[in-house]
Formats: sequence, C-alpha cells, structure tokens
Amino acid sequence: MAGFLKKGMMAVADKLPNDLESALDKGVLKRLPLTFLPFVNQQLGQWEHLFPNERRSVERLLLYVASLSQEQSSALFRDVVALEDKMDVRHWQFSTSEQTIQNSSELARSPYFQEWRRAVQAVFDAADHHAAEVRGAEVNQGNRLVLLDIPKALPLDAATAWRRWHGIGKPIRIDLATSGSPQSPFDFLLNGNRKEAGLSTRGVLDAAQNRPDTPAADTWVVDAGRSLVDSVLSYRAPDTRIAPAILLSYARLDSYRQNFSHEMNTMRKDLADADAVFDRLRNVDVTPWCPSEVAADPAVREFVRSLYLTGNGAVIFGNSFVEWAASEAFRRARPGFLAAQFGVRSKPKPFTGVAVFENPDQVNPLPAVDDFQGSAVDAQMLALYVWLAAGRYEEYQRSTVCVCLAESLAQAYLVAPPEFALDKQTEPVSLEQLGRALCNWIA
Repeated sequence: MAGFLKKGMMAVADKLPNDLESALDKGVLKRLPLTFLPFVNQQLGQWEHLFPNERRSVERLLLYVASLSQEQSSALFRDVVALEDKMDVRHWQFSTSEQTIQNSSELARSPYFQEWRRAVQAVFDAADHHAAEVRGAEVNQGNRLVLLDIPKALPLDAATAWRRWHGIGKPIRIDLATSGSPQSPFDFLLNGNRKEAGLSTRGVLDAAQNRPDTPAADTWVVDAGRSLVDSVLSYRAPDTRIAPAILLSYARLDSYRQNFSHEMNTMRKDLADADAVFDRLRNVDVTPWCPSEVAADPAVREFVRSLYLTGNGAVIFGNSFVEWAASEAFRRARPGFLAAQFGVRSKPKPFTGVAVFENPDQVNPLPAVDDFQGSAVDAQMLALYVWLAAGRYEEYQRSTVCVCLAESLAQAYLVAPPEFALDKQTEPVSLEQLGRALCNWIA
C-alpha cells in the first residue's frame, strides 16, 4: 500500500495546493482508517477531474487530520476503526486504491454498515466544522435557482399535476406568449428573447454566468433531448469574460452512450467480472465519443463516465438521465444555477428492460413509438426528485428558488422564500415578468 500512496502522490503533486501537498508529504494518509483509503486515494488520483466543491471536501478532511496530534487523530477515527475491527475488514479482498463494486458489496453486507456510515459522516462533519472555524464558512451564501421544464408535448392533468409536491410551494398561472419569438417558452426564459435584430431581453443563463467569480461548475443545463443545448450553443458568442456553463444533452451524447452500453453488455453476472468491465470503462479514452462541449472539459467527461457507471437508467432514458445528472451535479458540484428540461421517451419494447444496458432499438427491430403519457408521468415524478435531491444539501436549504414550468398547463410550480419578487405579482405572470424575476434573483 505504501508504494501505491507514494505513486499516487507523485502523480498528482503538480496539481495539488501547497498545503495539501505538504500534508501528504508528512504522511497524513497513514493516519486514515482502511475504509477511508479507497475514497481518498481515488479522489487524489483524479484531482484534475474533480469539481471545486469535491476538492474542498478532500482538502478539509486531510488538512484537518494533519493539524491534529497522533492522539487526537486516533480519537477522531476511534469509532470507525472499532467498526472496521468488528467487520473484520482486514481479511476482506478490499481495494485501498479506488472504490470498487467488491468493496461496496462487502460493506453493504455487513450488519455494521449503517453504524459505519454514521461514523464516517461524523468525521467529515468534524472536518467541515474545523474548516469553518479556521477559514470562515465556505458555503456560498448567494441566491440559487433550480429551473425545470415539462415541455408542451407532455400532457398533464391540472387537477393532479402538483399533488406529489404536497403543498411545499404553489402553482401560478403563466402567460406563455413570447412576443412573436419562435422560441419555446423554456428557451425564451433561458436564453432571452432572440430577434433578428439581436438580443432584446436578457436570459437567465446570461444572468447566472455573469455573476462575479463564477466557475463553469456553478452553471448547468441538462437536456433530455438536444434542442435546448443546441439552442444555447447557437447563441453563445466567444467571450472570455463569461464563464462557460456545463451543458449535458442526452441526444448529443448518443455515441458515448452506445459505446458504453456495448461494453456493459460484455460482462458476466459476477462481481469479479463486473469490476473488470468497470475498470476498463474507467480507463478507456472517452474523448472520441464526446460532443465538443463535453470533450473540452476533463471534469465533465469524467462526470458523464461516472453518471453512466452508477445510474443505468441514465444510459437508456432521457428523463432518467436528466434526473440523475441533476442529482449528481447537486451532490458533487453544488451549482448556483441548474436548468433541466425533460422530454419524450419511447415505449419500452417487448423482451427488453431497463436492467439491460443495450440500446433497445438495436436488440429489437420493432420501430420506436413515442410514449407521451408515460413520459409525462416520468417528468412529473422526476422533477420533484430533482428538487428533493437539491434539498439534501445545506446550500439549497435557504435562498433557493425552484420553478417547474408545465407548458401544457400554462402553469409553473414555485417553491421560493417570501422575498422572491413573484410572490407580489398578479396572475397570470408573463414570461417576461418571470424571466426578469429569475434574472434579478440569480444575479
């Protein structure tokens, strides 16, 4: 293990902050319990592929441990080490270099698994608390926005559309007219009113990107099809003063998904073979499979790779891709602005299933048939799941607005603090009013 740690530190030394590199040189990894090593070593080895939020998490942990005496660090990990002894981890086939299916399976089967998770979380909580005391709170206190769209093609029932939200917000009527613009309502909100003479109104995406000190990982657009991301790309003029957004389109990633699903279907149904296939997929060069907006950013390429390795529905269904990508973006990057548009999927074909990674169109010759009703049900449920995924994290539990636009109903569901401007508007709200309110909020 020591040989790997040395190799790993050398591989990432030129990318790490000086204080973190110093802590590694002084042997901070030797203080970590065995079950911490797969996560920490994998994060260090993939440093250039991590979002800023993920880097901060690893830094906080290791710098905190490095600041402690040997006795203090032993006390910090006492509960974790005791549970490792009860689980007899040292006699498992346990990888310390990366997180594997075999590792996860061994941990999940243990009767002490939930206790271990709580003990691990307590360590990270202590590291976060220490960082807040030493450096000041790193949580971005600015306003945040989650903007969701269920497009007009998906039919919703006004009587039941928002029932699953259990009154956490309120529906508002929206006038969907776009002042003569050929754009869809969601495109209009995101990109502004685009006319032949140029840009006449600012879109929410511009407002989000123009915030000071905004990295690309703070602004996300996720599309179940391709039209929304195509539209964003067509409007983007080269401007080095504006941070690029992270743009993910299910359809624009067709080549990536097809190659991935083909590799997935080569594995036999045992853990050893699964780990071998996953290891191959973790290391294959995916750049040729990527559209330009994904290929250009190593962190985004690896985000998509991880997305397809951990969420099999994301490989097959566009709406599942949207929900899983948004949830993972909240977990890993904590963006200040995320826009997501659901879409229409095909009806499942006979003798295929979501557990099969192969493209149903390739294994069943029957023509694909759009499932508008089923897609509408998916979108209603998954839109709520996106919002609930955000609410798991402290950053989104205050000063966050969520708007879910239902175009077929000319309604939006609004979850917002009382200071948000639309609470004072008379219904119906025009798209221009909604856009201005959202721009002012996120700016």
